[in-house]
Amino acid sequence: MSDPLRLLVITQSPGDARMIREVLREAGLPSEVVWRSRSRDALDALQGEPFDLLLLDPDPEVVAQASERAPGTPIVLLVSRDDMETAVRALGRGADDHLVREDITPELLVCTVRHALTLKRMKTALERMGGMWREIVGNLHEGVMVADREGTTLFASARMAEILGYAAEEMLKAPFLSFVDPEDAPRAEALLGTAGRAEAEFRLRRFDGERVGVRLIVFPVTCGTAVGVMDIRERPAEEEIRRRNVQLSIINQVVRTATSSADMDELLTGVLGKTVNLLGFGGGSVYLIDSGRSRAELAAEIGLPEGFSFRQRIADMNAPPYDTVLGQGVPHFVEDYPRRYPQDAGAGIQAFASIPITAEGRVIGAVNLVSREMHTFSPAERELLTSIGQEIGSAVERMRLRKRLEKAHEEANFYLDVMTHDINNANTTAIGYAALLSEALSGPEKDLARRISAAVRQSAEIIGNVSTIRRIAEEAPVPGPVSLDGVIGHVSCLFADADIRYAPQGLWVAADDLLSAVFINLLGNAVKFGGPQVVIQITAREEDGTVTVSVEDTGPGIPDAEKPLIFEKFRKSGARSGKGIGLYIVHTLVERYGGRVWVEDRVPGRPREGAAFRFTLPACPPVTDRIG
Repeated sequence: MSDPLRLLVITQSPGDARMIREVLREAGLPSEVVWRSRSRDALDALQGEPFDLLLLDPDPEVVAQASERAPGTPIVLLVSRDDMETAVRALGRGADDHLVREDITPELLVCTVRHALTLKRMKTALERMGGMWREIVGNLHEGVMVADREGTTLFASARMAEILGYAAEEMLKAPFLSFVDPEDAPRAEALLGTAGRAEAEFRLRRFDGERVGVRLIVFPVTCGTAVGVMDIRERPAEEEIRRRNVQLSIINQVVRTATSSADMDELLTGVLGKTVNLLGFGGGSVYLIDSGRSRAELAAEIGLPEGFSFRQRIADMNAPPYDTVLGQGVPHFVEDYPRRYPQDAGAGIQAFASIPITAEGRVIGAVNLVSREMHTFSPAERELLTSIGQEIGSAVERMRLRKRLEKAHEEANFYLDVMTHDINNANTTAIGYAALLSEALSGPEKDLARRISAAVRQSAEIIGNVSTIRRIAEEAPVPGPVSLDGVIGHVSCLFADADIRYAPQGLWVAADDLLSAVFINLLGNAVKFGGPQVVIQITAREEDGTVTVSVEDTGPGIPDAEKPLIFEKFRKSGARSGKGIGLYIVHTLVERYGGRVWVEDRVPGRPREGAAFRFTLPACPPVTDRIG
């Protein structure tokens, strides 16, 4: 089992840290969450302790300092919907991703954590590749230049400066055509304007005036045009020059294809094609190990000849080379293929490589590559192929995780639909029988029947809350005009035995049909905890386009220490019973409509004399006043 993830949570809200711990525990992801409320303490912790990921409030300065203290650690912001502007600034200071507090689910948190870790690994790999290719450019026998779209020199390698007799820095910002013999300048200018890859022979003029015959190989890059310059007085093998320039032009495309494909077939075929083109191979294949790890199946293939020994649909994991590639994760390179595998003499294969595809320390498949020409696998090329295998593995695992999550979501919804339907039917029947018993009985038996009815209604309330949470998660809000009087009147009828007082105000608010869940939970809590003698007073007033609603009760009230926490998920006040999601739903829905909710004492300073829940909603003109 892998070590648990170490997460450092930097936020002033202890509720955020608890929520992150609970969500990770619910998701089954082994983790250790360290919370620091002060940024100074958190930054000190970064110097003394290793962490896999940072979760913090969107403070751009803290993000910048954390990125500097722990440059290899992913940073994910914890933001609220109303604080996205600050989050954007923090993302520009070094953060890698963000999570909206109100939208966090176990699946989303796990996906974001894994995505941030993978993204940071990709950045590190790309930086390593960039350094590797800068080293390669510096040691190439041919010169390399880069010009912008106006033809100004942006980069010149040491070999390029040597060919022309300049210092490399002297060539920067000079027009590229100033290094071309005047007679060849028009052709060179036309070559620079070519949309794709092109090459031709020209004469360049050295610093001392001498003409130098060269072959120019040009291809477009993001900032302009890259130019490979081969001194044809020495003329090395042209095929090797072409291969190296192709590597320079498409080096990053393998990683981009591996991380951006939405479909497994597209991913594997695209990555294989890019790898074949990148390194000039003649073909290849991809094998993936099945979930039982009993066999490896062919998943993608390009350009392999008929009768080739390593073209089977099922790879033998116990036979060479797969016993080491798939079994031990060791790459296999063959540069004298006809001698090593004489049975494939007619296939025309000269070189072969089999690279393990790895993810999270496990081998999950292999990439096979073949060359029909003599090919030597340099140390740099072997390292590059190993990195490509790791990037493919990360992309495959992300794709598999996405599919598993989608399937789990579909199954959960199916079971939830079945349970909700059947339990609601059973509850309706039970409530009906309990009502009949209550009418037919008297004394203690009548009270028992009422308790049965209350218990069944609590079950119905739980089912209703579950359905509401599902809708909140799956449906985007589409607020429209809703009559506040109509909603309060309908919900009050559900509590016919309670003393609920409300004077209709004729107010309309921007909400949807889930607004009734706000009143069901507030009134249900007041009735449940206030007892049969509780009095509930509902008032509403409109001011400056906002409607403020108050639901006050004469129940036991809420202690001051619990008021700031009462709307958290699974939070219960004192010894109260229940699942602790009703007020969380109230908070979520009110914010979904663009309002806010809070709790006060019904009588200021006297928490034991009842609670007053207040919330705001956007006002909306009555539907009868609307035109069209």
